[in-house]
Amino acid sequence: MPTDTEPIEGNWYEVIEDGARFVVVTVDEEEGLIELQHEDGATEEITLEAWHEADLTGIAPPDEAGLFDELADQDDGAQEWCQTEKQEDDDWGEPLPEIEE
Repeated sequence: MPTDTEPIEGNWYEVIEDGARFVVVTVDEEEGLIELQHEDGATEEITLEAWHEADLTGIAPPDEAGLFDELADQDDGAQEWCQTEKQEDDDWGEPLPEIEE
């Protein structure tokens, strides 16, 4: 069923058929293109014609905490590395040696 919903930059939508969710990044009416970004970060462009042929519904933005779970896991590893390096290198509080000219 074609949608009457207009694409609005920054709004989230869901494809009724498969549940895919995305945010509209840009709408270029002169070119007839819409740039979308999916929940997994992938981007794509579709035509305005394809937009109006799709069966879409507007949705509330997803919980932001859930969007960055994968990145948070990567950050934890970086923190562990920094803590390990800091523990091994205990002279951080010492003044720098003077340089002879």
